[in-house]
Amino acid sequence: MKDHIIVCPFDEQLLAKLSERNVVIKSHDLNILQSIQKHLNKSLRLHAIKIQTDVPLSAISFQEDWLKLPLAIYSPEFGNYRDLLHQLNLIRRLNIRIFLSSEYDDNYTGLKILSSLNINCGLYFNNGSINWEAMNDLMHYAVYSKTKHAHIEPFDWLVSNYEPTDYMDYHSVYFNNPAKYLHVNEKEQIALNEQEMLNNRIIGDGIPSLDRIHVNEHYNDFINARYDIMLQMNECAYCPAFRICLAKFEHLTNKNDTCKVFFSDFINAADYSFKQRNSKRTKIWQL
Repeated sequence: MKDHIIVCPFDEQLLAKLSERNVVIKSHDLNILQSIQKHLNKSLRLHAIKIQTDVPLSAISFQEDWLKLPLAIYSPEFGNYRDLLHQLNLIRRLNIRIFLSSEYDDNYTGLKILSSLNINCGLYFNNGSINWEAMNDLMHYAVYSKTKHAHIEPFDWLVSNYEPTDYMDYHSVYFNNPAKYLHVNEKEQIALNEQEMLNNRIIGDGIPSLDRIHVNEHYNDFINARYDIMLQMNECAYCPAFRICLAKFEHLTNKNDTCKVFFSDFINAADYSFKQRNSKRTKIWQL
């Protein structure tokens, strides 16, 4: 089976073995984009390129050569708007999503700016603190605002894919949902997501074992972990928004003032959007 999209580093030998599969190339080096561009002439089924950089967004030098590349740029902070201003026309022409860290408060405003400029963007979560009130405000802007703006992830992904009776893993936005994405390194070792790979929790070896992943015990245990949480009947299992959070913030000690408030509002927004999409009401003319 070749249904999973493979997230891997830029390694020509590895990519040759993955030629029949869709791939996400990940790197911390923006300069690698030139090498990837040359590789596109070969049999590479490129789903996306994820670049995790330590450079503020406003300090990145965007290039015309990137126009044909599907990019996900992860930057820690927005930076100075005036430094970004002269590049906005080029950025709008790129096939790009720009992700900013949840750790810095200014990024929540920065994402609203990018979205209002018709640039697809999103928030990514790291080990830093989260301003839950600011994130809730950003979610409300992304879902409820009537003003034209580009997508802000993971909010738009979830409300677009939301089914009221199903579990939703918004980690697909970050290429980290093992039901859709698997991570492979240069040694052809397989991990369930980026964090599992960083922690050297390997569930398989060799490209051929990707086709047998659905009978892999570790894979199935991870996929079914949500049911284990529900059986444990802990605080997350009782949360009304468990279906869209899947206990991603189980480690928090104070959930009532943090994740529980946010995800309860988020699932209400998803329900609202779902009803709007499926409404068959007759629209009445207005003066």
